[in-house]
Amino acid sequence: MEIVVPRTMTQMKKRLEEAMNDAYEAEEIIPLLKEVIAKFELVPGDLFEVAALETKAVPSLPPPSPKPLSSQMGMYQDDQGNTWGGKGRRPNWLNDALEHGKRLEDFLVRGRRLRGAK
Repeated sequence: MEIVVPRTMTQMKKRLEEAMNDAYEAEEIIPLLKEVIAKFELVPGDLFEVAALETKAVPSLPPPSPKPLSSQMGMYQDDQGNTWGGKGRRPNWLNDALEHGKRLEDFLVRGRRLRGAK
């Protein structure tokens, strides 16, 4: 992405909106990426070419969690298949349900494998 220095207030507003959209997309995708990495026990070499790893300092990833896979895939699910792992910002589907009188405990998944995060 090319960084352009805005010159007008309209350009500044547009750039701010673009930056906020980028941040929101990253906020949504990072937990999904972490879930997939944990689910398939991926390591940096699975995701990046060896040459790229040698030229850039890549922080080492912690060893895979000894928790069972079902506990890593999400803690809350609705009847539409939407899931949330219980970390980070609550998804819209859950906030909407809570506003309509549901309780967080109503969506708690106990001992069941989930389909996948949405």
